[in-house]
Amino acid sequence: MSVYQLLLGYALYGLPVGLLTGLGISLIADKDGGWGGYGSFRRRAARLGHVSTVMLPLIGGFFALALMGLDVRDTGFDRLGGLLWVLGGITLPIALFVTAWRRSLRWLLPAPALALTAGAACIAIHFHSYLELP
Repeated sequence: MSVYQLLLGYALYGLPVGLLTGLGISLIADKDGGWGGYGSFRRRAARLGHVSTVMLPLIGGFFALALMGLDVRDTGFDRLGGLLWVLGGITLPIALFVTAWRRSLRWLLPAPALALTAGAACIAIHFHSYLELP
């Protein structure tokens, strides 16, 4: 499987999951004081989890579509970047929802955030020479 297929598959399957997550959150947040009230840490963490379930697959799909037109060889470096992006994109929302549930588990957040950062860096470094950027 190429990095394009991986990222496009993540986008195509991740977006509906993200939208369904929003539906589930709205059922809880609709109640007065749901998730601890509008400004609470729990509700902010849950909203951020929902946003990440929608936006991270879209950004991954953008990576794939933007780079698909380039005549680029598949290498282990770009596959590593794609895998890290998908892994971080799946685990970050989970970590955010777990943190919303139990604030003491916020120590789970750095690992998926670093995976996303490393994935984006791998993809950017690999494709930099093909984009003819300064």
